[in-house]
Amino acid sequence: MPIFIVGFARSGTTLCQRLVSEHLGLPTLPETHFFERLDKYKPRDRYISPQGARGLLKELSELLPVELTNYRDLLAMEPIRIRDLFLRLVAEQLGSRTLATRGRWLEKTPLHALYAPRIGRMFARAQFICMVRNPELAFASRRELNEPGKGWGEAWRPIEALCAEWRGLMASMREFEDQQPGRVLFVRLEDLSARPKRELNRIARFLDLPVDDAQGEVDEDVLLQPFETWKADALKPVDKDIAARAGRSQLDPYDRWRVQTLLAPELKTFKYTDASVTAPRLDALHRKLIESIDWYVSPKY
Repeated sequence: MPIFIVGFARSGTTLCQRLVSEHLGLPTLPETHFFERLDKYKPRDRYISPQGARGLLKELSELLPVELTNYRDLLAMEPIRIRDLFLRLVAEQLGSRTLATRGRWLEKTPLHALYAPRIGRMFARAQFICMVRNPELAFASRRELNEPGKGWGEAWRPIEALCAEWRGLMASMREFEDQQPGRVLFVRLEDLSARPKRELNRIARFLDLPVDDAQGEVDEDVLLQPFETWKADALKPVDKDIAARAGRSQLDPYDRWRVQTLLAPELKTFKYTDASVTAPRLDALHRKLIESIDWYVSPKY
């Protein structure tokens, strides 16, 4: 039975993966990005063409060790079951087809949150751990990766775009939870950092595993790919300041105010509301610009 760790980027998914694997004895594998990249290759319901499967595997081989000879029998089929293709990829990363098809393992790709319904239909017993972090801090950390040499090379985006992405991802997981009760557990990074033992026991109960039972160790080299050196901080011993970002850059007052206003219902749900954040002084022109932005990005229009 697969367990998927998902969440908005920079919200502690790697830390969660490491701790759950290490303390609950579950095998894990690097981010596959499988479902995130799948639609590009025109899947049909639960199937994909051999040509599409080859294209997908070729793209994923830039991120993972993929040897096409391991897929020869699958690639000879027409069409190919997407579930079988994904499990073969998992088996290649874990080194065991038996473990991939019959065991329990962790897969962590943050944006797989957006594909929970598809994954849920494909794996009827799959469970999801959704990591949540104060979006102000997640956005600040995300923007740090825009700096040269720090990772993704992601283009700068306005705070409104980040808010829309965060809201959409959380809405996807909340909707899936409503439709499939008992298959999603939300874990706040702030709680996992400050009280790891308590949160790991909560995760263990969710996964129906023994609590307070350290069994195995996770190979950090598996979690940390050569191009993901920015993850090194997440693999260090748990530090309560990880979530608080003590001494590190924050959003400016305008961006903080926008987060608090645009995401007010979600912040209340996850207990991130900050009443100390007040609106900056804005002239009439800037107020009109903000009203125009809100009209443009609203899902109503």
